[in-house]
Amino acid sequence: MKKKYRTIYIVTAALMVAMVGGYALAATTVTTLNPGQSSNITTTPTPGGFANIGAIQSESLVVLTANMVGSHVSGTAIGTVGLNGTPWAMTACAAAPCAAQNFRPASATAETAGDFGEQIVMLITQPASTGTSLGFDYSITLSITVGVVTSNVLAQGFLATGLSTGAAAVTIPTFLYIDLGTTTAPVINSLSVVFNQCSSASGCP
Repeated sequence: MKKKYRTIYIVTAALMVAMVGGYALAATTVTTLNPGQSSNITTTPTPGGFANIGAIQSESLVVLTANMVGSHVSGTAIGTVGLNGTPWAMTACAAAPCAAQNFRPASATAETAGDFGEQIVMLITQPASTGTSLGFDYSITLSITVGVVTSNVLAQGFLATGLSTGAAAVTIPTFLYIDLGTTTAPVINSLSVVFNQCSSASGCP
C-alpha cells in the first residue's frame, strides 16, 4: 500500500463580540469583520502555519461580488470520499510581486453575488522552476447564526502550488471564497480550517 504523507495544520477562529479592558487572547492575527464583528485567529502549531506551502494571512466576512463568484473552482472532488480530489495548479509567477489568485471551494454547489461569504486569504509559496510542485487540500467548517437559527457551512477544495518560471521561489496572495447562503448578516460563532499536504501535486490524498 502506498504510504500517504499528510501533514495537518488546524486554524481556529473564535468570535469576539466585545473586548473587556485588560483581557486579551493569544493570537497571531486580529481581523475586523464587516459589519461590526471581530474575530480572533490562532494557529496550531504556531508560528509555522502551513509548512512548506504557506500561511493564512487573514479571514473576513464579506458580501460576495460577481468577481468573487466568478473565481475558479479549486480543484475537483473524487466522488464523495472525504478529501480525495484532483488539485488545480496555481498559475506560474515569474517574479514578485505576483498577481493575486482567486478560488472558490470545489465542494460549493453554488455561489450567489449578494450573499454573505467568508473570505480566507493565504500567502502561498510557489517553488522555483527547479523545485517540486506541492499539492494540498483544505476542509473548512463554519458555525453561523442567522436570526435564531444556527447551522454549519462546510467547504472543501484542492490546490497545487505549481512552479515559478524563475530561479527563485515566490509568494502568491490567494483568496478563498465560501458562500454562507444568506443575504442577512450572520454571526460567525466559530471557524475551523484543516489543511492537508497531499502525497503528490496531481492527487489528494
